[in-house]
Amino acid sequence: MIDTNKYIHDTILRLVDTYGTNNPFELCDYLNIKVIKSNLGNEIKGFFQRTYNNYELIHIHNGLNDSESKYICAHELGHAILHTDLSIGFFIENKLQIKDRYEAEADRFAAILLLPNEISFECKYMNLQQLSSYYQVPKKLIEYKFKN
Repeated sequence: MIDTNKYIHDTILRLVDTYGTNNPFELCDYLNIKVIKSNLGNEIKGFFQRTYNNYELIHIHNGLNDSESKYICAHELGHAILHTDLSIGFFIENKLQIKDRYEAEADRFAAILLLPNEISFECKYMNLQQLSSYYQVPKKLIEYKFKN
């Protein structure tokens, strides 16, 4: 059985080594994934779309601040790279727990991409909320990254 965390970590290492950045917007440029910011309403922050001819798009709600947009871009990039066999319809229509697994994997991808491998000295004694504020990512990403 494949170790998902190791697979995600190794995939990100290859991306960062190849392109010299962990910025999800820059990675999208390198990977020819178009990022579109538009009004997605009150419920949706972003989604990944692969068209019938394999054109890839990440849609991000234009009402988000920069750190939220970066997180959403990293999360959706995770879907683009990890879940190549799924369509957007799967995430809209599927109410089963398997959907939660894919969302958790995309969040793990975002956590590994956006956060350093080790907490710096000045952050050593910060709590979860403080780390979240310091790194400007949701608390759940701190938990994903440092719980193992």
